[in-house]
Amino acid sequence: MRDNLKSRDFHRHMRSLLASRFRELGWESQNAGKCRFTRGGRACWLQVSQYSNSIMGAKFTINMTESSGPTGDTRILRRLNEADRTVGKALEESIIARLPRPDPDPEIEVVGDNGQPVLVKLGDLARANPRQWDAPSDVWLPYFGKNDLDDWAAFLLPRLERLTAPSSSEKTDPQLWAQRFRRLARLFRSK
Repeated sequence: MRDNLKSRDFHRHMRSLLASRFRELGWESQNAGKCRFTRGGRACWLQVSQYSNSIMGAKFTINMTESSGPTGDTRILRRLNEADRTVGKALEESIIARLPRPDPDPEIEVVGDNGQPVLVKLGDLARANPRQWDAPSDVWLPYFGKNDLDDWAAFLLPRLERLTAPSSSEKTDPQLWAQRFRRLARLFRSK
């Protein structure tokens, strides 16, 4: 069913579903209007696609900033492993399959893969995108109502610890390595 959730309702609902797990993992909730969490110098937040609409539904992803350095933002759903992607693809297909088809189902003109106009049944616009589940594609999770968000939260909760784990570049503190290098250099200079 399509609830046509506004962005603030999306964030409020997802925050209610994910906040306790993030707290268990040591993250602090931030910015009451958004589903955003911080831990140390890292921030993790949910982003709704700007191309969402009531016909095609909405999509969201999860971003993380690991440092203020050149690494910038990471879309952590790229970190899903092959088993996660198989489960996620099946969940997306089940969400799309339970959508009611328009009756009658009119054809509308959309832009095709090569830029040409193509007629597509309105009910087919929201179909699942199997290519996004091929690694290392950027994954956006579709939703049409709160029930879909509940399903995506159930998918994400057991994976959050792994998905938000520090990357190897974050585990390596550059200042620590610089200190070790200076000590080593002093050893060679003293001889």
